[in-house]
Amino acid sequence: MSARRVLIYGVTGYTGALVAEHALASGLEVVCAGRDEARTAAAAQRLAAPFTVVDLTDTAALRRALDDVDIVAHCAGPYERTAAPMIDACLHTGTHYLDLTGEAAVFDAVYARHEEAVEAGVTLVPGVGFDVVPTDHLVAAASALLPSATTADIAVVSRGGFSRGTLATVVLGLSAGNRVRRNGRIEPVPHGHRTMTVDLPRGKRASVASSPLGDLSSAVRTAGLRDVTTFAAVPAARSLRRLDRPLRALLALPGVVPRLECLLMRVPGPSSNARSSSRSAGWVRLSDEDGRSIVRSIEVHNTYTFTARSMVHAAVLLGAGGIPTGSHTPSSAFGANFVHDIPDVQVTGAGRIPEPTR
Repeated sequence: MSARRVLIYGVTGYTGALVAEHALASGLEVVCAGRDEARTAAAAQRLAAPFTVVDLTDTAALRRALDDVDIVAHCAGPYERTAAPMIDACLHTGTHYLDLTGEAAVFDAVYARHEEAVEAGVTLVPGVGFDVVPTDHLVAAASALLPSATTADIAVVSRGGFSRGTLATVVLGLSAGNRVRRNGRIEPVPHGHRTMTVDLPRGKRASVASSPLGDLSSAVRTAGLRDVTTFAAVPAARSLRRLDRPLRALLALPGVVPRLECLLMRVPGPSSNARSSSRSAGWVRLSDEDGRSIVRSIEVHNTYTFTARSMVHAAVLLGAGGIPTGSHTPSSAFGANFVHDIPDVQVTGAGRIPEPTR
């Protein structure tokens, strides 16, 4: 088994293709994988890489596909449907696991398998893309300055357009409803139940509305927080709460979500020009019970450019060895300064966290 052999599942998707291209450029040995034979073969031919065709519902075939690889870069969401079978196979074959989820329930499910992963000698790291690497870094940085923090507001501002996979996950999230973490428990709230304007690097500002993100789980894992609310930049943020009930009622009608998912499959994703001309950002405020607070923000490359480079750098680090086994956030697996160590990523607004003296 090669320590640098990476199976990229979902290579026919927008993000999976970017990850595969960057992985090959970074010197990783790539195996392209997907469930559609014609599309997977075409992607592999374009990349000049070997491929395998496997459906996540075929347990035996999935295990065979992982037998000769060391790392899975799982790029096929929505992860609430696709993460569990891939992780099951990784634990069986001793294969390290990375994904790009932004779904809090998926993070919780992966973290619940920590002991299984340790026993199997496997590292599981969900959310190694724009969700949640930049904000995970900010949470780690802010909590180092305010270790008494119990509460977090966390916002992401994704610019430059969306892929079909991201939009499909958004539709599922809207239909499931908004969530916050209160007293350590996930609770339902209306979409946009809170709105605010956040200050970002380089004098930029953004209006954001509460929306369920993976940080509802990862921030707890990183900093032991009790209360977490997450926000996203959305058009007409202050109108989102009024639309919550009718929107959820519409999405609850039989056949509406599957039909929307089919329509979204036609979305091409951001162009290379859109990616190169846009930058995305994160913002975090941690507070403690004495009223003290720390605010930090960060700006990085376009969401998808950053995600591809972040995923590949995580795979490179896993391939090099020395990463702890078990279930981890990006910062607990790869260090609190992981976001600064990703090659060719421009970070604005957030400095490195001082390394502990030895």
